[in-house]
Amino acid sequence: MRYIDAHCHIEDKAFNKNRDEIVKNAKENGVEIVTSGASLGGCRRALECKKKYNIYITLGFHPSNVRSDDKVVDEAYKLIEENEKEILAVGEIGLDIRVENKEKQEERFRRFINLAEELNKPIVIHAKGMERECFDIVNNKVISMYHCYSGDLDLAKEIINNGHYISISTLICFSEHHQNLVKNLNLENIVVETDSPYLSPIKGEKNEPKNVIKVIDKIWELKKDEYSKEEIIKIIYENTKRLYGI
Repeated sequence: MRYIDAHCHIEDKAFNKNRDEIVKNAKENGVEIVTSGASLGGCRRALECKKKYNIYITLGFHPSNVRSDDKVVDEAYKLIEENEKEILAVGEIGLDIRVENKEKQEERFRRFINLAEELNKPIVIHAKGMERECFDIVNNKVISMYHCYSGDLDLAKEIINNGHYISISTLICFSEHHQNLVKNLNLENIVVETDSPYLSPIKGEKNEPKNVIKVIDKIWELKKDEYSKEEIIKIIYENTKRLYGI
């Protein structure tokens, strides 16, 4: 079986001591990796990870970095431009309701959307608490994937009906909200992720890409009356390939 973690952070410093082992665990379990640079340093490390481990990457600038100097954002922007052939998408980018300075967040979000449009790349959206605002800003300019989607069911259907994607994370292992989303959606344009090292389904442990299998297992538990496990694995893998143009 072939799996793919559509969004994680192998480049995160939390993996500095065991990154080789984490990547090996994923590969031995048939899990392909898409890691996402979310800061200038994170983008640089993601590029290094791609070279070392032969994994997929996306590059962006996280809205929580809103205090970063404009020169740093310019450098990240330039780095993405210069490495367009190395990346699957621009992201993660977006808005976060918990973060200050919404105007600056939106300004930078729009800037990176325009870059993705120029590069003919999809975007990976961080939309914590601002899913509707992100959807309205994108306005179908580019194909988008809503990473760790936590919005409501009606918007999820609208996103998918407009040809975009939502990503179901390891939160589904313990979150009733995310389980109800999957119960009420078919698998069209759904992908899965771990957001490693965050959102671990195992208390006291850092998350890792191989745990994307747990996401698939939970989806099968919820949808077994509609799909075989093999069908779920295949559909979600093919969705991810289509999203990223792999």
